[in-house]
Amino acid sequence: MIADRLPLHHIVRVRRTEDLTFIRPGLMDEVLVNANQIENSPHSTTTVLRKTGLPFSIDPMLTRFQSPDSLRNDKGNTKQNYKRLVAMYGRGTDVQFGSGPLVDLVRSEASWRLIARNVIDYQWNRLVEEPTQLDLFSLEQNLELRPARVIAPALMAASPAEDHVNQLLAEASAEVAQASFAVPVIVPLRRLLQRRSLDSLLNNLPTDRVNSYLVWTPGVSEATLLADPKILTQLLRLTAALARRGVPVAHLHGGYAIGALHGLGISAMAHHLGWVDNGDPIETGRGGLRSCRTYVPGLRRTATFENARELGGSLDDRTYAERYCECSFCTGAFENGQHPLDLLLEDQFVHFGDGGGRRTPTGRAIGANTWHYLLSRRLEVQRFSLMLSTEVIEEDIDRAAALAGMNATYGLRRLAAELKAA
Repeated sequence: MIADRLPLHHIVRVRRTEDLTFIRPGLMDEVLVNANQIENSPHSTTTVLRKTGLPFSIDPMLTRFQSPDSLRNDKGNTKQNYKRLVAMYGRGTDVQFGSGPLVDLVRSEASWRLIARNVIDYQWNRLVEEPTQLDLFSLEQNLELRPARVIAPALMAASPAEDHVNQLLAEASAEVAQASFAVPVIVPLRRLLQRRSLDSLLNNLPTDRVNSYLVWTPGVSEATLLADPKILTQLLRLTAALARRGVPVAHLHGGYAIGALHGLGISAMAHHLGWVDNGDPIETGRGGLRSCRTYVPGLRRTATFENARELGGSLDDRTYAERYCECSFCTGAFENGQHPLDLLLEDQFVHFGDGGGRRTPTGRAIGANTWHYLLSRRLEVQRFSLMLSTEVIEEDIDRAAALAGMNATYGLRRLAAELKAA
């Protein structure tokens, strides 16, 4: 670790029950559980948190109520997990959650404050009494499940109207939180690029009793972040402005480029277990078949199955580890006499009712890719903790060039140039 600099804190987000399989001490420092996932599977979630003993926090997911379509299933009905959240978040109010954008439904400051109190109470108490699947005599039963931090509810700050709401939510959170709390800073790209508007947002953020700021720029993928130097410049400006307050700054949906900002203000990074980067927009899709893409650590981005096989399929174990990936899943596959890409790139053809169809990863490949991605990201976090980011990226540029040629290093070279200029 570089002297006088703390390691980059690594947080893994749990969005669905299948994610719980991958929650292991040593592979992450903390778990961030989506509130809607808790309502999907409270027993399984509680059991895993008790067994691992990892610090955890709960994302209240209030932003989902800004886009009501995200709450509905394929039939247009509100999903049961969100109905349960509505019952708890809206307790004591007359707000008709889900019938429209939340900012249009809440009519008074008193209602916003009550919503904030309900959300904080939910995070602090929801899992304490939840029964688990552990044996009744297990020692883990005695572990009281309290979050490592509570997170103030917040909306995406699309305009000064949301700034005012977020200020009310933070003030009410401070009144009822048992200790200091985290404040989300959720900034759409349009506003991130408007200097005066961003300054106005910053001026409305609280500092009293705040233990961390949680930055999120919805819809901004890593490719988008590097495509326009103004985007990265403004993100660095936002991060630096928050860090100057003496409060740790985390990113709620980070990747390799966000990890590289360690040392420039980012002290923690959360990511989910999906390896295809879509920028994590506010709106959620209805799901569907997974695309045939895999994370290529040698490039620090995803590639199609076909491209990945061209890059790494003919490499022996030593060259593969040097150029493509050195995670323990891949090295373990070689040790067991199997090329890791035979597992990672396994796919199948799914027929559609109209006579068409498409290829998609098999269930085994999805599990393999999740382990591979998580282990690879953990190694990235550790390198950014131990080395200067520019040194890490320079090594990765050499590695990517050896794997795929200099044309494949454009994004990494762009990132290195921006960081050197910062």
